[in-house]
Amino acid sequence: MKIPFTPQLLGDLIEKGYTYLLASSAAEPSLENAITLKPVRKKPELYNLPEGYETFYKITREPMVMAAGISETIIMLDYETRNDNITGQDIFDDSYFRMSEDFFHQVLESLEDYAVVTTDKNGDINSWNSGAEKVLGYKEVEVIGRSAKIFFTPEDIAISEPEKELTNALIHGRAIDERYHMRRDGSRFWGSGLVFPLYDEERNHRGFTKIMRNLREQKEAMESTDAQ
Repeated sequence: MKIPFTPQLLGDLIEKGYTYLLASSAAEPSLENAITLKPVRKKPELYNLPEGYETFYKITREPMVMAAGISETIIMLDYETRNDNITGQDIFDDSYFRMSEDFFHQVLESLEDYAVVTTDKNGDINSWNSGAEKVLGYKEVEVIGRSAKIFFTPEDIAISEPEKELTNALIHGRAIDERYHMRRDGSRFWGSGLVFPLYDEERNHRGFTKIMRNLREQKEAMESTDAQ
């Protein structure tokens, strides 16, 4: 989806770990004098840019001017979302999680054997407990702002299981998450848990909570018993 680029969005992109913006001056069908920017976390190769993009900017330089506004030029941000119903405000409004951080911290850190992860409405990670580091192998600094798809196998991603899981959680109030997951080192483990929608005090949907436990040993024991 494409949304207007603002100083607030620029700040949130930096906070989520984006470091560069691809830039395209190709006119939008419905807009004149428009520039489209696409956030990326790794430095692009100037002579091997994605189709449709002519150059790129380091996120803290020219984009600051663009976010503040350029006379008679519309600046749009091309941001990948899991569905078209998520707005720019939904993607970057993480104030609920920042305000609630102290409240959740002690609870999350007490669950050492469980991965407890919260995401925004788009499925991007915004909190991470020590149990998640133990179960999944990533340190918090490595995952904040990244899509929770990184825990899914390539096969499940190919059939849109991450998106289905969040949709089911919204429809039914929870989604059972029992399948093979990926650790940071590329190894797989059998994880079992639940995904719940996360609402604020006014019942506004703010994101999702995922609670998961590594059941690899139990899974292997059951398979061994069945084989005998």
